[in-house]
Amino acid sequence: MSHLEQLKALRARAAACGLKFWPAKVGGAAVPRMAFGPAVSVGHESLAEYADLYLEEFAREDVVLERMKPLDDDSFRLVSARRIPVFFPSIEAAVNAAEYFLEGGFPEGFSQAAVDAFMALKDLPYEKVKPSGEKKTLDARKPVLAASFDQASGLLKLTLKLEPGRNVKPETVAELMCGGKPVFRRIVRKELYWFDSGGKLEVF
Repeated sequence: MSHLEQLKALRARAAACGLKFWPAKVGGAAVPRMAFGPAVSVGHESLAEYADLYLEEFAREDVVLERMKPLDDDSFRLVSARRIPVFFPSIEAAVNAAEYFLEGGFPEGFSQAAVDAFMALKDLPYEKVKPSGEKKTLDARKPVLAASFDQASGLLKLTLKLEPGRNVKPETVAELMCGGKPVFRRIVRKELYWFDSGGKLEVF
């Protein structure tokens, strides 16, 4: 499921739940006004999806859960609902970082020492080639806030800073860390974070 397909699915649930939503125009049709977190790459799993739904009238959290939970299926399951002040930044604007778990077979010799060596670098330029053929040089080291590798289970954990125009995919970071192409079984986005006033990561 692409990110666009996911947004359509979540909007359809919001429209079907019976809550009086604040309308927005998308493609000429009135749909629930919503904001979404950063896109997940096709093929990745995610346990940290958030959406802001703007309502025209007050609704208690338990009522929202009662209306939306029956719409759960194998692809989406509503975990929680929270009210936020309307003047807060949208989820799209507030997310600063994401944590990923990458499971798979890594090249022989790859270890925590290689991860530590990568983290000790000041920068690591690499060339990103877009589907259009356009090339762009990015720094693959700067976005990596934390990294660890469990050799026994073949699990690489990465926390990546998210900045428009500077984002690096977790699988790209993994390839640069180990100097080869891992064979991934699963890539899961586990958490989304924001920076507090002291620059500390806080879980959404």
